[in-house]
Amino acid sequence: MNPPFYDGLQKTLYYYNNANIALVKIVIQIYNCNMKKCSETDAIFSLLRTVLHSGTENLIIGDPGLLFTQMKEQSVAALPGQWLKAHPLPGTEQWLIFCARQQAHWIRIMHAQEELLNLLEANGIPCVIIKGAAAAMAYPYPALRSMGDVDFLVKRCDYELAAALLEENGYRLAHDKNPAAHHYGYRKDRISFELHRRLGTVRETDERLLSLFEDGIEQREWHDTEGFRFPVLPTALNSLVLIYHINQHLRSGLGLRQIIDWMMYIRRLDENVWQEQVLPMLRETGMERLALTVTAMCRKYLGLEKVVENSEDYPVDDLMDYIMEKGNFGRKAGEEGRIASYTLSVTGIDSFFKRLQEGGLSRWKAAKRFAVLRPFAWIYQVFRIAGVLVKNKISPGTFLRQQRKGMEQKKLMESLGLGAEREIGLKKF
Repeated sequence: MNPPFYDGLQKTLYYYNNANIALVKIVIQIYNCNMKKCSETDAIFSLLRTVLHSGTENLIIGDPGLLFTQMKEQSVAALPGQWLKAHPLPGTEQWLIFCARQQAHWIRIMHAQEELLNLLEANGIPCVIIKGAAAAMAYPYPALRSMGDVDFLVKRCDYELAAALLEENGYRLAHDKNPAAHHYGYRKDRISFELHRRLGTVRETDERLLSLFEDGIEQREWHDTEGFRFPVLPTALNSLVLIYHINQHLRSGLGLRQIIDWMMYIRRLDENVWQEQVLPMLRETGMERLALTVTAMCRKYLGLEKVVENSEDYPVDDLMDYIMEKGNFGRKAGEEGRIASYTLSVTGIDSFFKRLQEGGLSRWKAAKRFAVLRPFAWIYQVFRIAGVLVKNKISPGTFLRQQRKGMEQKKLMESLGLGAEREIGLKKF
């Protein structure tokens, strides 16, 4: 005799008129998962393998509500949208609403991106879309890839021209301009835009690498996705954008979204392009070990078919544990996790005070207005951090534990061939 839980699910399936063999297998796995109390990560990986690679494995769903929450923390909750429509399950109504809203948001962003591109093209300023739509175009359903802002790269000689053009056409600065920054932020019609003169992790002094990207703008490729047309960097250069994005956010908190961006890119990449163009560039920028680790991790956990030689030499499990603990942009780790991230980014006393000073300058409004206060921005930041610790009731013991965790994470970065600094330079090319 079946347990009541199992009988209830069978009746629900009959109600939805979806009692086919594939769905019965899913139900069995739902039941088994509840009985065995499977881990949340098993369910996430199982579902992602199915929706991204059209897998046929027996799914592990567990508690749909909990699974939805965990996937939101990784910014991948919308990816199963089409699958959920075809396989309605009890307890996923809010999940389906979320997916529909994501699709609507994607369309809004793509229309805003199209308007921006028309403006730049009409004024003779070439650009390329980076991340965002340039990553989504590799997905089975691009509109289900979580979207934030519209990131676009222009040549350095066009940077201020593009900024002036945007400001003349209703794009409002989101923050004060910092001439040393790698981008300016704008807002229009509740959409955020980032005008880049270089990628955030590329050293401003590395003329060869900067020129490489500017040559990429000259050789840009136009793609059509879901009725929207936009320019992107050549295929090989796009690999650097994706792995640099992973490197940029790895220390503060990296979600599965950036990992899956890399996986979907690799899945479509020609093997000759990988061997002859992509790997040499990754090697020369010091990103090869990180890229191979992420690739091997995607194979082990997310269903990527690409083989990575000597994959046992890479810290695949440690990196995935770190990603699942942090969540996208560190949202899962919360304020406590920021302590570990701060420890991770500090290499010595000079680095410590540099971080304090930079943090104070970016947040102390009075220092932005009055130059005489700027040398003391680090003091402001000390008191600000102390206030955050008190507000969030973070005890000294918790603080010390997070510091130790930061030191452990620093060892992980070293095992990936990375240091505390995010910036990248081209050794030789």
